[in-house]
Amino acid sequence: MICYTGSITQKGESDMIETKNLTKIYGSDENRLRALDGVDLTISRGEFAAIVGPSGCGKSTLLHLLGGIDTPTEGIVVIEGVDLSSLAPDPLTVFRRRHIGFVFQSFNLLPRLNVWENVTLPLGLDGIKADKYEVETMLSTLGIAEKRFALPHQLSGGQQQRVAIARALITKPHVVLADEPTGNLDSKTSLDVVLTLCRLNEELSQTIVMVTHSEELAQMASRRIRMGDGRIVSDSGEASK
Repeated sequence: MICYTGSITQKGESDMIETKNLTKIYGSDENRLRALDGVDLTISRGEFAAIVGPSGCGKSTLLHLLGGIDTPTEGIVVIEGVDLSSLAPDPLTVFRRRHIGFVFQSFNLLPRLNVWENVTLPLGLDGIKADKYEVETMLSTLGIAEKRFALPHQLSGGQQQRVAIARALITKPHVVLADEPTGNLDSKTSLDVVLTLCRLNEELSQTIVMVTHSEELAQMASRRIRMGDGRIVSDSGEASK
C-alpha cells in the first residue's frame, strides 16, 4: 500500500482539483517560453469543465500538469487533497493510474491487443483481475460490446475513442482528463463522443476536464474555462462562486 503524504486542502470535500500559482516555463534566456502563467483554479467534484482557447494558449500544458504528466516550474496541483509535487516518481505513477483517467486525441491503443485487452490493461498493470461483468457493462454503456475481440485497426475512429474512454474509466478514477479527444474525428462522431462524456458525467458523477478547440463542443460542458497567453481569461464557473 502506497502512503500518500501530500498536503491536504482545507477548502472542502467538494473540491476535486485545485491549482495555486501554476506556472510552466520552457527553455531559458532568449528561448524562454512561459506556457502557463500563475493559474489558480478549482474544479469541484462531479463538474464537467471544458478548457478552450487558441493554439499555444497553454490549455494542453495545464491538462498535463493536472494529470502529473509534466511538472510545474512554480506552483502546485492538488488532486483530492494530494499535492502531486509531494510524490516521488513511483508513487506518482501509482496515484495517476488509480485516480486519474486519460483520454488523448491519438487514442494510444496497443495495436496487438483487442478491445477487451486494451480496456483491462490498466487493471493488469495494478495486479487487479478484471471483473467480467463490470467490463461488459462498460463496453455496453459505450456501445462497443460487439467489438470486444476486435483489434484497433478493425475499428472506426469513434469506436477507437470509445475504447480509450472505457480504458480511462475501468479503474474508476476520480478524475478524467481528455486532451482534444475529438481532434481526429469527424463532426458527427465528435458530437457522439462528447455526448458520451456528458452521459458519464451525469450518470456516474465523473469529474471531467476536457481540452477542446471546438467552441460548439465546449458549450456542452457544464463549465467553460477560456485561456489566453498562459492565463485564464474567463471562467463560466466563477459566477457561481
